[in-house]
Amino acid sequence: MQWVCVRRRLCVGGPSTALRAGLQALAVASLAALPAGAAAQTRGRLAVLPLTQLDESAPAAALDNQTVTLTFAQPVPLREMLTLLVRGSAFGVVADPEIDGTFVGDLRNVTLRQALDQTLDPMGLTYGVSGNVVRVFRRAPQTRIFDLNYIAAERSGTATIGGGEAGGTASVTTTAKSDVFADVTAGVRGLLSRNATFNVDRKAGLVQVTDFPDRLDRVAAYLDAVEDRVHRQAQIDIRVVEVELSDEKAAGIDWTAIAAQMRVSTDRGANAASQSRPSLTGMRIMDANRLLTLLEAQGKLTVVAAPRVLTMNNEPAIVRSGAVTFSVTPQIADDALLTLSLSPIVAAPALAESDMLARVADGETLVVSGFTRDRETRERKAVGISGGWFGRATVVTRRRVELLVMLTPRIVPGMMAP
Repeated sequence: MQWVCVRRRLCVGGPSTALRAGLQALAVASLAALPAGAAAQTRGRLAVLPLTQLDESAPAAALDNQTVTLTFAQPVPLREMLTLLVRGSAFGVVADPEIDGTFVGDLRNVTLRQALDQTLDPMGLTYGVSGNVVRVFRRAPQTRIFDLNYIAAERSGTATIGGGEAGGTASVTTTAKSDVFADVTAGVRGLLSRNATFNVDRKAGLVQVTDFPDRLDRVAAYLDAVEDRVHRQAQIDIRVVEVELSDEKAAGIDWTAIAAQMRVSTDRGANAASQSRPSLTGMRIMDANRLLTLLEAQGKLTVVAAPRVLTMNNEPAIVRSGAVTFSVTPQIADDALLTLSLSPIVAAPALAESDMLARVADGETLVVSGFTRDRETRERKAVGISGGWFGRATVVTRRRVELLVMLTPRIVPGMMAP
């Protein structure tokens, strides 16, 4: 006979129906025996709960207080082994008629409970205790239905921008598939026994599994872990900053000087969070405002855009702001660190692409730089009687401009299991 269970632990039906009905009747009779006022108060405080499966293997003191030592060098009938196992204890043993087979093994100084668990489980058997009787029977499969609260869709992100001197285009495409239901199907299949069955209902967001209880517990733990991780979210604050350098000979921002100044500010007693950290992919800092102040010392600073995106764990977010388009995907770990997959494309005036992975702390800022170009400005200026038309001429000024992207991810509170 099967148990049918809903959600993580609720099970209805099974061989203990009569016992459960008796306990329910006993509870009703006890409530009726109370004085009228007390009974009414009790009914008001206690909600009526559905009957669930009774654990027939609940702790019994005698199973844990007595130890046995038995050695079976030759196969003995299982029924005979069970009889010897409980001999001298307060228990008798009753095995279901269809149980057969033999046992070979060595049990040394183990409790009755340990002996029953170790000998019956490998044979697909289990036991229940009722009074001083141990009943042995075959494990029956149960059916549980699990929730899977996620969108039943496979997602990918694509963005196309125009740019470049020849009017070229570039695209940002996430190649990793995002199909939680397909991944869950593969994960559940690997946890089940040979004859188990299961079904994943995408539309309803349900996973139905029929297997032995220990296997169902594994599925429950796996689905709990999946749900915790897929529901994590990160808010990513993005600043696209342009710096027009004052030094005409500079090839780009002097990041060595900035990193040194960030460290000096920390050494002089500033907040330790302002210190920059080395990275293989860029600079990671905690004090973004301090960085902007140092950038202003090297040239004219302009914040081109400041979008904010909210995205779920391992889901791509596409951002397009002016001349910059990029895809960013966060992976949120248990230790509150985030791995960012970032693919920026800059199209002003020529296309420049980058693809990177970086790991940052919650609230830390990742700085992606290196997008440089020359900017020419033409201005009519007075140069004296001998120069230009009526003493004026066009003066061409060239400046080096660097575009950088600053990303500050923050984990959304309440989206991670404690």
